[in-house]
Amino acid sequence: MLWSAVLLSALAVLASAQTNSPTNNNLADAQRFLSDYNARAQDVWNAYVVASWNYDTNLTEHNNDVLLEKSLALTEFEAAAYVNKTKFNTTGFPDDVIREFDFLGSAPQEGDTARRLQETLSAMGRIYAVGQVCDQDDPNNCRGLEPGLTEIMATSRDYEERMWVWLRWRDAVSKAIRPHYVTYVDLKNQIARANGYTDYGDLWRRKYETDTFEQDMLDIWEEVKPFYLELHAYVRRKLYDVYGDKINLKGPLPEHLLGDMWGRFWTNLYDMTVPFPDKESLDVTPAMLEQNYTIMKMYENYTIMKMYEVSEQFFGSLGLLPLPATFFQRSMLQKPTDREVACHATAWDFYDGQDFRIRMCTKVDMEDLLTIHHEMGHTQYQMQYADLPLVFRDGANDAFHEAVGEVLALSAATPQHLHAIGLLDSVPDDPDADINFLLLQGLNMIATLPFSLVQDLWRWRVFAGDIPESEWNKKYWEMKAEIVGVVPPAERGEDQLDITSIYHVANDFDMIRYYARTIIEFQFQKAMCDEAGITGPLYKCDIYNSGSAGTKLANMLKLGRSQPWPDAMQEMTGQRKMLADSWKAYFQPLYVWLQEKNRQNGDEPGWDVNWRPDASSASATLPATLLLLAISSVTGLLLFA
Repeated sequence: MLWSAVLLSALAVLASAQTNSPTNNNLADAQRFLSDYNARAQDVWNAYVVASWNYDTNLTEHNNDVLLEKSLALTEFEAAAYVNKTKFNTTGFPDDVIREFDFLGSAPQEGDTARRLQETLSAMGRIYAVGQVCDQDDPNNCRGLEPGLTEIMATSRDYEERMWVWLRWRDAVSKAIRPHYVTYVDLKNQIARANGYTDYGDLWRRKYETDTFEQDMLDIWEEVKPFYLELHAYVRRKLYDVYGDKINLKGPLPEHLLGDMWGRFWTNLYDMTVPFPDKESLDVTPAMLEQNYTIMKMYENYTIMKMYEVSEQFFGSLGLLPLPATFFQRSMLQKPTDREVACHATAWDFYDGQDFRIRMCTKVDMEDLLTIHHEMGHTQYQMQYADLPLVFRDGANDAFHEAVGEVLALSAATPQHLHAIGLLDSVPDDPDADINFLLLQGLNMIATLPFSLVQDLWRWRVFAGDIPESEWNKKYWEMKAEIVGVVPPAERGEDQLDITSIYHVANDFDMIRYYARTIIEFQFQKAMCDEAGITGPLYKCDIYNSGSAGTKLANMLKLGRSQPWPDAMQEMTGQRKMLADSWKAYFQPLYVWLQEKNRQNGDEPGWDVNWRPDASSASATLPATLLLLAISSVTGLLLFA
């Protein structure tokens, strides 16, 4: 997940008055204005990010007050820049100057809009960060999301335990967030409409600089949907083998059984779904523990976890930029025991061209090893474009930023790479082992596509007013049932707002970036593998040690957001659109295998959208045990990730 506050259009706020028609058409004056803005903006943004970091890594009232102060100072600075830029008539200016003007500044706000919005975001963010669930049989033993609840949802095969955690987390988080979310939608829509957008969803979509973005994403879904339908049917059969009649072989899947708190990634189902279990395990967590990946290595004046060292070596093998020593000195790489923190893994750019950090409550396992590659991909992107004007210090679009880390994780996850770094004894070389690997990858990168799509389709409809507030939760689950083939384990009411139970929604981040990135990372992978001269199936390609592939990547990263994303895509791939061709080629052998396996099992892809799990056991297992949720009164946090 990227911590990026640079997309100034997302900060656009209510204009208090109409500005006069711009009259200054002097290019030299415009360039002086831009130069002055960048010199001063870097300091203001840095102060804001420092305050945000201090709060997220120590959730105290004092740190929140400081953050509110810096947030309001940033808002005022950007409003002044907006007013000043409207004095210029950019007609005839060079394209790069016009583009910089387009992204610069935020319109002045009316009244207390800024404070109300920040208070709302602060409340939602803190509810999420401190949420806990207590054990069903011991109300004094309570766990936060990381690592406690995450571990349960990753490993437990107890239907009732999983349902308890799933339901109680939503009581702690989404039920508490719902009233704040109503205010959030209203304020964000006011801001968007005052700045020329039809609603906040329109603002989000226009970040992709095309009027057809939503339809483009739906067209891609039609292409990849057959792969998902086959995977869904296969996983349904495997869940039936474990949970019996709690699974309907012609119905949707109960969400609480799908490997994590939200059914976003199904990777943790691999042990029960592995096609050929007699093959060598592809989970290298035991090898990591055996090889002391837990150790901290001491350098001159800082320490580094071996997991981060391995990831940094990967980037170095491509000839990419080395991390500054301050990265390890200042990052939060493990969960502190002496204070409350936000744990969701994020990469931070402090906008001074030197300070880059990661905030992550790292666990020693394969999942987090790949997450580290992802987060350090964000950091590499940030370092590559650090010399650009401030408004261009972002990805070509949000999906690009997410795809960079993921494409490197594609190589890092291959058996070839895991063997090269000593975590696998051998490289399996037979079709059955290939299917095992592709199924593991598919549980992540096929299963997640409709999840991310629905998260934003629902929000776009809510922002547009197409779903009445009285039916928000109902319509969310109807869309999940129809598109994802997933349902809640028990009946849900309108006192809940289950979509807010995930970090990205509680903290104001769109999720279409993850949908789009899951497509374009394979376009990037194909381009880099071709550049490295690697032939054979795309799923076997490991670009480790390829300087030429690294150079191709770096050339694209250096562009930041200075050009429209199709230009950056062309620089990287020779294409100008998001295309699913490489994604489909990667998973084609698995798709063929799933079709045959489902036919053998007598399983038809698809589901009855009206089926729901028997909820009788849910009421029996939900006594008056109270959730302990510590929520202090805080205001003023504006989060980006």
